Formats: sequence, C-alpha cells, structure tokens
Amino acid sequence: MRLRQTFVALALAAFCLGAVFIPASAAGGLSGAIFTTTKDGKAVNQNIFGSPGDAYLGGGPQNTNASGLPNGVYYFQVTDPSGKTLLSGDNAVCRQLIVSGGRISGSTGPACKHANGTLNPANGTTPVQLAPFATTPNAGLEYKVWLIPVSKATISLTDPKVLIFAQSDAKTDNFKANSQTVQQGSCAPSSSLSVLVQGTNVVSYVPKGHWGFGNPGVSAVNVEGTSITNTLIPTGTDTINSCASNATTGKTVCTANNSNVYVLSGTALDGSVVPNPLASGANGFVSFSGGSCTNCGVAMDAAHNKALIGMSNAGAGAFQFLSLATNTFEPVFNSQSPHGEISEDPLVDPIRNLVLSASEDNNYEAVDVTNSLAPQFFENQMTGAFGEADSSGEDCSTGIALAPFEFTDPSQVFIADLNNPGTLPNAVFTPGAPGTWTAPSQIQTLAGSHLAAGASAVAVAQGTHTGVVAGEFGGDQVTAISLPAASGGGAVPAIGSWMSCAIGGGFAFGLDPHTTTAYQSPNGGDAIGLFTNGGASQLARVDLTQMLALPESAPGSHQCAGGTLPASVVSFFPVP
Repeated sequence: MRLRQTFVALALAAFCLGAVFIPASAAGGLSGAIFTTTKDGKAVNQNIFGSPGDAYLGGGPQNTNASGLPNGVYYFQVTDPSGKTLLSGDNAVCRQLIVSGGRISGSTGPACKHANGTLNPANGTTPVQLAPFATTPNAGLEYKVWLIPVSKATISLTDPKVLIFAQSDAKTDNFKANSQTVQQGSCAPSSSLSVLVQGTNVVSYVPKGHWGFGNPGVSAVNVEGTSITNTLIPTGTDTINSCASNATTGKTVCTANNSNVYVLSGTALDGSVVPNPLASGANGFVSFSGGSCTNCGVAMDAAHNKALIGMSNAGAGAFQFLSLATNTFEPVFNSQSPHGEISEDPLVDPIRNLVLSASEDNNYEAVDVTNSLAPQFFENQMTGAFGEADSSGEDCSTGIALAPFEFTDPSQVFIADLNNPGTLPNAVFTPGAPGTWTAPSQIQTLAGSHLAAGASAVAVAQGTHTGVVAGEFGGDQVTAISLPAASGGGAVPAIGSWMSCAIGGGFAFGLDPHTTTAYQSPNGGDAIGLFTNGGASQLARVDLTQMLALPESAPGSHQCAGGTLPASVVSFFPVP
C-alpha cells in the first residue's frame, strides 16, 4: 500500500506539470505478454510502423494452446519511451479492452472505444488500434504502450485522460511510428464539402452552391453521432463553393464565389469573428474546366490553425493563408507554375509544410510554406496521361501524393512518393526560380474505373491508407483505392487494389469544386467517403474499407458484383 500511495502522490505532482509520472522499474507483476502488431494481428513485435494509425495492440502466444494474459478488462495508454508524457489524447474510459482465453479479444467500453483489427485465427486474438495519440517528443519517433487491469488503476479526478497505477501492475512494449498522426480534416483537398470529426461525432458542412451558380448558404449535417441539429446556415446572397473544418478548434471556414470568407462554429456564424464574413485578397477571376471563381476553395491545416484559400489574383492563380488564431490574412502569393494555374482542389501537407497543387496543364506544383511569408516553389511536369490533372491528393502519413486525370476512361492517376523531403533522398527538391521536384512516380491506369467526366476528384481518409477517386457533372460511379502503407524506400509506388461501384439511390454527382471528401470513422476506424449530388440535396456516405472487400463481378474486373453498392456499404442523408 505504501508503494501505491507514493506513486499516486508522484503521479499527481507530475500531472500538475503537464506530464504523467511512471516509475522506472521494470514491470513484473502481471503474467503473459503484450506486443504491438498489425491490423490482422499476425505480426508479433512489429515494432516499426509506417504511421501511428497502423499500430495495434495484441497479447497472448501465437497459438491456441499456451496460456497468456489473465482474463479481464484492461486499460491501455501510449506514452513517450520514458513513460513521463502521456500521448493518448482521449479519455481513459475510451481506452479499454477485453482479454479472454489469455488473448486480447477486442475493445470494450462506451461508444468512444477504439477500433478493432481483424481476428487472427492462429491464436484467437482481435487486436485493438492504439490511435489516437499525439506525436512523441522522442527524436527517434519511439513510443511506449501500457496495459493495466482496470482493477489495478484509477482515473484521475482532475483529468479523465490520466490513469493512476503502480508500474508493477502493468505490461509495456515499445514501438516506433515513422510519421506523424494527421488530424482529420487536414491534408484534405479543398473540394466542396468538409468533414468535422470530434470524438464519436462527425458533421459535414455542405455548400449549397458551386462556382458561379447555386443557392446561398451552408448546410451542417450529422453523419455520425447526433452533436447538432441539421441546419441550413444562411450566408446572405453569397453563393458558397467550399468548406474546410478544424477538428481541434471545431471551427469551419467557407469560401464564397466572391472574396468573402465565412467562419462557422456549430450551426451558425462564429460570433467571435468580426467582421464575419472576412474579405480575402482575391480579385478578378480564374477559370477551370468546371467554371470560374474569385475565391475558389479552402483547405485546412489544423496543425498550424490555418486555412489555405485558393484564389484569383488579377486573373492569375494564387494562394493566401488565413490565420484562425487571429482571423487575419497573410500576404497573397501567386503560383509559379508555367501557366500560372492552380489546382481545382489544392491541399496543405502539415507534416512536410507543403502546398500541393496539381493543375489542368498537368503541372504538379509543391510549395514549401515552412516560412509562409517566403514560400519556395517546386514544379513537376507530369507526362504520359491522356487527360488533365483535376485535383490534388496525399496520404500525409506516408507522403504518397496523387493526382487524378479528368476525361480519362478508364481512370488514370498520377502517384508519387514524396518520402519526407529534406530527410530521405528519394524525393529530390531542387531550388530555383521556380525550382523543380522529382520522385519515384508513375501514371497508373485503373482498369474497370469508368467515372463521369473521368477521374476528377480524389480524397484520402487519413490514417487508413485508403482513398477514393470520383467523377463529376452527373453519374454515380466511385472507385475506392488502397494505397501503400509506407514509403517505398525508392521504389515506384502503386495503388495496390481498387474497386468501382455505382452509389445508386438516384444519386448523381454535383459540379465543381468536386463534391467529394474522405475521413476515418471514429466509430470503428473504417475509411469513409462522403459525396454530395447536384443541388446539394443529398449526401452519400460510403464505407470505402468495406467497398474494397466486396466481391468482383468477374475476376480482375475491379467492378463490384451487382454493379451497385449494397445497403450495408452506403447510406444517404437529406441535406437541408
């Protein structure tokens, strides 16, 4: 008892300093073993992962005979290697799992419980995903996972994230994740609709207009959970074309076709922003295959609490950052692409501090905005496609960049491995005025992917290595894609598998900017695609993870059996 009382006092003292104190002695009071593993639970002591979302917790021997952990309910948490800094960001009650038959058998607890992997029949283990957790301060990107019986721990009365326990009652294992966790909503192409993931709730903000046309207003729609009442948020006479959300602050930024920029909170304009709307530095018009705009779209960088506006600057393609900490704009900077074009859907990579902009002249611009007041431009002219690049995409945890080509049938997609520029030699960024970039890359043809207007939109559900390519201007075909789980060490990256289906339900894609986005569900961990129809009256939610697992109509067809998504994979929501 004296040991536990001493630990509690030290733990609470450390918590007051913003850390969690963990005694340094080795754990030894709990029988059995734990290990970090892959989603299927088949790897023992995987230890090195492409991204934090790939790390799962397993426990018990790799057979069904030997004994393992004591049965019961356990807490788990992720810290830095010393154990002094808690990195798990959700409440401890959300971090529970069951051990049955000596094996970890999935998560348990309230609705916020963590996602499960798949059953490993070799030992009966169902691993549990460790994410979400913050990036480790350790220079080697090392983490420590802890497993503690619920009966041996208490939750802090002052912080529901903190567990108080004796180290002798815990099991630990160290692992590495080679990249940072990407906040949902970041690294998303500007497109039209946004997704706001907070806890177990998911809200989509859906503009009622598009470039040059449509109705004013933005609809807020519950997609998972019930955190809001579905609401049409008025924007006066302004037609809104794009929204992006910051899950850390709960704020959403939306751009009008003119120079107005709206900041939303919940189901109304944010009253702390005055004036609201703000006025960007945009002027004149830039034109794309799908229309013209002054403000053309917005992408979110939640890591730096900024929104990136794609825009016209006297008819040239340009960008401008909006600081959401001060609600002030940074200076406008023009694209340096050969024809002054920007992507219909640019994005911000918050890990590499890059703006990615694949434009219709098939130039893929990467802008280093580490110092956003002095951006550095790098250009890559893509060759060999039969269409024109229509949007930009990236799995920011791995640095796999994408660009679909409009008017291609079957779909063609550019895929490149940026591979942590400045750290590894595989992606080369050569300074200049402007500079250039090269990387292991290819233009990949997706057999069986036949999309309206060709491969136009792309989005990646960050944390899942799963994305979607979609069309526009009508039609309802979508193609789910599986991306590499890690950078390829110099190898040319490739989309590993894909599946195309019709959404059904009378759905037909809307106009530009593309009515497509993606996210990882906080309720189960699957990759989810969201799509709106023309007129923004219908929102379709497609489980991309389940879609990739559907049977094919014929071997190698990459078309789902029956041609249309089953009701178990797609659901529809009315948009007010």
